[in-house]
Amino acid sequence: MHLILIGAPGSGKGTQARRLVETYGIVHISTGDMLREAVQNGSDLGVLVHAYISQGHLVPDTHVTELVEERLDRGDLPKGFVIDGYPRTERQIDAFDRMMLARGRTLDAVLRIDVDDDVVVSRMSDRRIDPETGHIYNLNLEGDHPSPEIEARLVQRDDDRPEIVKQRLLTFHADTEPVMEHYRSRGQLIEVHGDRAPSLVFADIQRRLATRMKGQ
Repeated sequence: MHLILIGAPGSGKGTQARRLVETYGIVHISTGDMLREAVQNGSDLGVLVHAYISQGHLVPDTHVTELVEERLDRGDLPKGFVIDGYPRTERQIDAFDRMMLARGRTLDAVLRIDVDDDVVVSRMSDRRIDPETGHIYNLNLEGDHPSPEIEARLVQRDDDRPEIVKQRLLTFHADTEPVMEHYRSRGQLIEVHGDRAPSLVFADIQRRLATRMKGQ
């Protein structure tokens, strides 16, 4: 199974990706995580993309495509993958199509998690990350509070600050709406409302995926 996961930052993509991995045995490919890892490692690519990420702008297509292509060739995707954060522009769509064709893979569906912008800003403003483990917590989400020891070392990522989140949302809508329209025209887009309990969102995804796979 090969899936694309689309949603604004803070829409719950990470949560749903984990459930997809656990349920279908596929691999989660997050371009955001790969880019942040490159920045943290201080690689040549990391230095190039840091300025874009810190200001809430999309990283140029060439850099992201290079990361994705390398990831698809690692040989650990026997059951497929769910990729989020790519493709996010029409140029990336063409690059992704070429990658998939060259590797004999077929895209099964594109999942869009739709959440209102106000909800996204609120969610992202409440997020904190543990610099030692990389685990992300939402301080206003029931059941997601760390121990006092861990909470004392939590920090807010630069790209989770409200002013940066708003910029990221503007960029997201401007650049990815055409992408979603493209996949909608192909009949591959599945849209689910994300401002619900994660279990309800995932149940909807499973139902819609099952219906689509039967129809192929």
